[in-house]
Amino acid sequence: MKNFGKLIFFFFLTSFLPASTIFSSDVEFHLFPTEFSLGEHAKLEIKVRGDKPFRTIQTNIKKNGVRIRFSGSGTETQIINFKVSKSQILNFYIDTESEGTFKLPEVSVEYDNKTYTSPPIQFTVSKKSKHPQNQFFNPFPMEDFESPSEESPEVAFHTNKIVFYKGEPIVGYFVLYYNGYRQPFLERDPNESISFPYFLSETLRQVSVQIEPEVQRKNNIKKTLVYDKEIYGLTPIKSGRFQIGKTKFISGDSLRFNSLQETVTTTPATVTVLELPPNKPKGFTGAIGNFKLELTKYPKLVHRGETLYFEVTIEGEGGYEGISPTTSSNPDIQLISQNKTKTFRKLDSGEYGFYSVVRFQYGYQVPKFGDLQMDPYTFNFFSLKENQYKTLLIRYPEITILPTKERQIKPQTEKQNISKPPSIFILVFVAIFGVLSYLGLVRYNHRQQTKGFMDLVTGFGKKRNSFLLDYLKRLGLPEEDSQFLVNIVGDGEKETLERTFQNLNKKEKLKLISLIKQLKPKD
Repeated sequence: MKNFGKLIFFFFLTSFLPASTIFSSDVEFHLFPTEFSLGEHAKLEIKVRGDKPFRTIQTNIKKNGVRIRFSGSGTETQIINFKVSKSQILNFYIDTESEGTFKLPEVSVEYDNKTYTSPPIQFTVSKKSKHPQNQFFNPFPMEDFESPSEESPEVAFHTNKIVFYKGEPIVGYFVLYYNGYRQPFLERDPNESISFPYFLSETLRQVSVQIEPEVQRKNNIKKTLVYDKEIYGLTPIKSGRFQIGKTKFISGDSLRFNSLQETVTTTPATVTVLELPPNKPKGFTGAIGNFKLELTKYPKLVHRGETLYFEVTIEGEGGYEGISPTTSSNPDIQLISQNKTKTFRKLDSGEYGFYSVVRFQYGYQVPKFGDLQMDPYTFNFFSLKENQYKTLLIRYPEITILPTKERQIKPQTEKQNISKPPSIFILVFVAIFGVLSYLGLVRYNHRQQTKGFMDLVTGFGKKRNSFLLDYLKRLGLPEEDSQFLVNIVGDGEKETLERTFQNLNKKEKLKLISLIKQLKPKD
């Protein structure tokens, strides 16, 4: 093992499962159970954490009465403390021809071009049980020693908070708890909607929730899988106690042959939504979180008659749903634009939550000379950190109004240049280029038409005269057109096809080109 913490983890796991686990550097060898009846089997699971090449060197081993058979490979994803790791797994089945105490023969695997060999793990085989496995009809049994009742999957809906205020955004996500799956399959039932009573919901983008790979759930150790295809941002619009997240999922084992998918009804989360305290300050629009207020853009001077543009930024922990622009008592100050962004990330407190940035841009038509002093900008919100209403205030710096800026008219000292006609050399060059281009285009079209005629005749094969005429009629070509085409092909037999095409007059060429397009195979 790489560290003592993992050793404690696997020691704890072995107290719940009859398994023997031996580790060899990066490669782990797990044999379970270590005691089973004759006619049954044990499983050897070889696991490595990493994505480098991992393969088995032997697929079938028989030594000292012990038979080892390779049964397949797979992968496993684990999320520990917000870090994702992947494991590769090789599975083998172990059985014996007689009862007794045995040692596992060496099983060699290769990882990252290095060979690892299993240790001599000891296991015991007792007398045949009353209900032995049918080895003829089930030569590769799958985990029959596991208890179905303990393996029943559960899907539960969780939120990052269970007690919060009305208007305070939270995060919700689904978790699968399982034991019997090698590689769990989990999809939401498309025929079922999700129940979020009195909540506004949105699907968060580029957000992942990570939890411990194994937890104690209802007095049992369960593996976990977060359904990361749908992570929800939820904002309550009513106070009270609610159950949210009720829906249905379809689960199964991706690596188990002939496994049956089952429908699982989710366990909803029970949350309590608190009403905000009374005595809300004037101008409070529902902002909840921990914010700061800044004047991010403000000019130092402005001329009379110009528009004064300035920007106010509100950012911090919480959603932007309750943040609205402050109404000014001065009607000349107008809101020009607003921009709002919200991300789910690690906050300064160390927890994960929403962080919003809101920018308001204002414009003010400057009316007069002198110095300008605007009224302060105020923003009211409910502080989750201090559990009370707070008011933030910005005092605008005094700004000097300068006289009207004179327009600088650029004297028109230079007369516009009279456009001169192009030189005779350019005209001659353009004319020659046009003629050559036209001749080149005509020559190209002629080659393409000749090639189309030759390809058509090649497609007829050895059909000529009456055979070709009958063939063309069966293709749906009129008799007159069919006879015309037969005559031209016959002339091509006396001369070359290219010469025959060149000897046609303009009307005949146009008709032939039309027939070529008509007989051309449709793609």
